[in-house]
Amino acid sequence: MKQPATRKKPLPETAPKTAPAPTPARINAAIRKTFLARLAETSNVAASARAANVSSAAIYAERRRSPDFRGEWAAALSEGYAKLEADLLAEAMQSASAQTSDALLKSRAQKHRLALALLSAHRMAVKGMPPAAKIIAPAEDARAIKERLLAKLAQMRARTETKITNIDKNVE
Repeated sequence: MKQPATRKKPLPETAPKTAPAPTPARINAAIRKTFLARLAETSNVAASARAANVSSAAIYAERRRSPDFRGEWAAALSEGYAKLEADLLAEAMQSASAQTSDALLKSRAQKHRLALALLSAHRMAVKGMPPAAKIIAPAEDARAIKERLLAKLAQMRARTETKITNIDKNVE
């Protein structure tokens, strides 16, 4: 028996490619304001860059160039994580009713685990001091860093020797 002829489905059209967001030499005030406002809402750099119609690469380049922008970025992230923390607390305070489905409870638990992991990974950002924003100043050269490290090692050595001396006194 002959199979009925089936019509092949046409290939779906590919979505038109949009031009990449402009990458200005410096981020202007309007782009900066839009990006920082969105970052404070979402704590999501890529989404915030899209909202400001600029590439993530341009945003990161501006953060490397501008100490002021680094500070504003840190403040916006801190605000975003504070909102995340507040949302988690509000949800934790809600009690589940008998009508709440297991699927909903599992979904909430997964969302909470993800949020807690994000907060944990960015705990320095929550405190307003993201590690990425800390850049060693050029004035602080290798010699100064070495001197600080040697002083710290000397303090550690002195504490260790004190502990050993105290142990020896207790043994005698």
